[in-house]
Amino acid sequence: MTWGDVVRAEYRVLGPLEVFLDGEPVPVPSGRSQVLLAALLLRANRFVPVDELVDLVWDGSPPRFDRAKATLQMVVRRLRVALGEADCVQTRTGGYLAVVEPDQLDLLRFRALAESGDFGAASALWRGPVLGNVASERLHHQEVAHLVDERLVALERRIDAELGRGLSGELVPELRSLVAEHPLREPFWRHLTLALYRSGHQAEALKVYQEIRTQLADELGVDPGPALQELHQQILRADVAAGARPQVPRQLPPGVRNFVGREEELVVLDKAAGVTVVHGVGGVGKTALVLHWAHDQRDDYPDGDLYVNLRGFDPEVQPVDPAAAAEMLLVGLGVEDVPSGADTRFALLRTKLVDRRLLLVLDNAASARQVLPLLPGAAGVRVLITSRNQLRALVSQHDATAISLRQLEFEAARSLLAEVLGEPRLDAEPEAAREIVERCAGLPLALRVFAERVARFPDVPLREFVDELRNERLDAFSDFYDVDVRAVFSWSYRALDDESARMFRLLSLHPGPDFDVTAVAALAGVSVAQARRLLERLVADALVQSRSLGRYYLHDLLRAYAAELCGDDEAAALRMTEWYVHTLQQAVLRKDVQELVVAGEITSGVTPQTFASRFDALAWCREEWDNLVAVMHAALSRGWSDLAQYIPAHLCTYLIVQRTRSREFIEIIEVLVGAGTTLEQRGVLQVKLAFVYDDVGRLEDAQRYLEEAIRVARARGEKTVEVTAVINMSALHGNLGHLEEALEFSRRGVELARELGDRYRENGALSNVAVDLAKLGRWEESLVFSEQALAVSTERGDGHQQMVDHYSRANALVGLGRFAEAEPELEIALDGARKYGDLVSEAWAYVQLGAALRGLARQAEADAAWGRAAAILPELEEPVAKRIGTRLAAVRK
Repeated sequence: MTWGDVVRAEYRVLGPLEVFLDGEPVPVPSGRSQVLLAALLLRANRFVPVDELVDLVWDGSPPRFDRAKATLQMVVRRLRVALGEADCVQTRTGGYLAVVEPDQLDLLRFRALAESGDFGAASALWRGPVLGNVASERLHHQEVAHLVDERLVALERRIDAELGRGLSGELVPELRSLVAEHPLREPFWRHLTLALYRSGHQAEALKVYQEIRTQLADELGVDPGPALQELHQQILRADVAAGARPQVPRQLPPGVRNFVGREEELVVLDKAAGVTVVHGVGGVGKTALVLHWAHDQRDDYPDGDLYVNLRGFDPEVQPVDPAAAAEMLLVGLGVEDVPSGADTRFALLRTKLVDRRLLLVLDNAASARQVLPLLPGAAGVRVLITSRNQLRALVSQHDATAISLRQLEFEAARSLLAEVLGEPRLDAEPEAAREIVERCAGLPLALRVFAERVARFPDVPLREFVDELRNERLDAFSDFYDVDVRAVFSWSYRALDDESARMFRLLSLHPGPDFDVTAVAALAGVSVAQARRLLERLVADALVQSRSLGRYYLHDLLRAYAAELCGDDEAAALRMTEWYVHTLQQAVLRKDVQELVVAGEITSGVTPQTFASRFDALAWCREEWDNLVAVMHAALSRGWSDLAQYIPAHLCTYLIVQRTRSREFIEIIEVLVGAGTTLEQRGVLQVKLAFVYDDVGRLEDAQRYLEEAIRVARARGEKTVEVTAVINMSALHGNLGHLEEALEFSRRGVELARELGDRYRENGALSNVAVDLAKLGRWEESLVFSEQALAVSTERGDGHQQMVDHYSRANALVGLGRFAEAEPELEIALDGARKYGDLVSEAWAYVQLGAALRGLARQAEADAAWGRAAAILPELEEPVAKRIGTRLAAVRK
């Protein structure tokens, strides 16, 4: 039995009402048909009575009572004809409903993303006024106002998060627009005030506060709320971190839809405290149970929720090391300077969790040993662990509550089928329904895979599907899991068309935790549009899951099954690897810089992704970090060290901006350097590794690797690598306090860069010479070299380097006592530092600005500048913060 391809419909209400079928727009007749569809989509998957629909469709002026139902039926028929294969309207006794999947309707995607804490992606789904092309006063009055409030809350949470990440000046234009559009919404005024202050515009921030204060008094007769008043006081106290609220982590993934049963287990979860272990066979619904309960209980845990997939049973990768898991949790808690030692990480994690009411979900644990170091020992933290093993040590030694999750009982399993297929269809064939439950062994995963496939063919009797299921052969895969699950997978797989079946097999080659459509297109060697169509087909049959908008993953049982079918496909693996390597290169390379390392030509025919902005590129690096690391390890296992080496080489460029994963990067690159292979870019990798060692304060390691990099580069005649290593060595010796050695290396860097005609590295080396001379107190010479560096950066049009060179010139002027000349140079440097989000340079500039202002007898202003420098220090890596702090203490004396 073969059925045709599944078509994919998409519905949009967060803007004009729109319908698409396989990417092509479907016209919806204006007037009552539009109102009807809009009303049903706003209540997606919920029954809407005829009376309510009539009131909405006729905007409060319905036809005569005796004609209302028949007239509405005519509108429904007209709408269904217009929608064609995109028809989502289903008739129920006394009313109608629109049946859509969570990823088919933008409103459902918005709510899922907001629930998961991804407020940026949620807000991006809005395209304009809700249902802007639908004329219905009643619909807009009753429904749209509530949706607008949901959007504004998501915007507020997104801006909270971005302010927490250090963005400020970038947000000011958007916030000005928001306060103009919503003049009485205080959170936006608070955000604007804070963003202005952190951007260095204190007077303007205070002016904005007075503006909202006057507006509230005139229109409502009230004062600003406590949060805004407290921010005002903090600004008056010159607290640069004013108004910053600790970001509450919200990391729970979305739960499964159609959750049924498990009443007894939910009661146990309600009554338990401390640590709870939910164990059972793969596919039995452990994660679904835990996430369902956790989402319901979120409001009881105001300090947030943390989630880590420990990947204890992933067939492609090793379980997550406890130290790596601790780093993920610490970063989730806002820790930027994560310790390198495992025991130190565990201790810091326990410290950070004290006095918090928080949910901690450790999913797919391999063993008790993997989770024991992560347990908080804090009464307010509720820990939920899932595993296929019983983890008896946690129960016996740590008083954990154990829940053994078994397959669903018949009635619950049947209810799950009914949620997808509908009660009438099961009632019509009770024996077939019973056999489906039995053959799926009560496993929620198997039931969903089966039901999602069957739901696509509402007119085919259930018995025909059961007949096919009976013919599926069982083998060792089923025996291993002690369930009949492979038969269900096999049946669904065999019903796929050839393209979709091939895509399912190839997905097993992706080594990372999830993937987006562009990566999958490269893996399969198809267009992005075709990849999206095939992925959605697999999602429709529950063979692939969607974690969030545009990102997908395979359940580990389905991954194992797909891998069994696929075997090895080296050509597909090469396409995927080259795509990741070259897309990463697109994300980090700068057109005006001669790079140390550039990957060779693409041999597999893939086209790497490109990026419209620096922000988009860095966001991609952040999103794909785990996948990039997994691809590197997979490439090494295939002997492709020539490709693997480019991933850490380019990730280092990302780390210059986003430094929260420096220690993890060290582990990655040490694996590669020590892999026992002959690496073409060994010197480059050593320079990169030394940079990160310097960044985290491991100066002796940094020096060792730079010396080796210089030796290798000279032996190979790699002048670009040598000059880069020499320049880094000069900075390292400066940090070590070896000032004469630092100056010697800086001068050598200038010579090498000029021999190469490399203006970028000449610029950096000249800047280093100026810094080294300043540290030696040779201010006149420092001023000369800083002006040479500034001339080169101006010629090159490098805004960031110009900022550095203006600071360097100001530093020399302060040393010479020429304070009035130094002040405008430092203001230029501060503007540049804020523009580029360079907190290190901003802190240094405030230190020197304070020195210049004191030299000009403006002590109060000097104290304010030093206060701003001090407030930045907690946001920096410890070694850098310590160096700036030492200088700050010295100039304040």
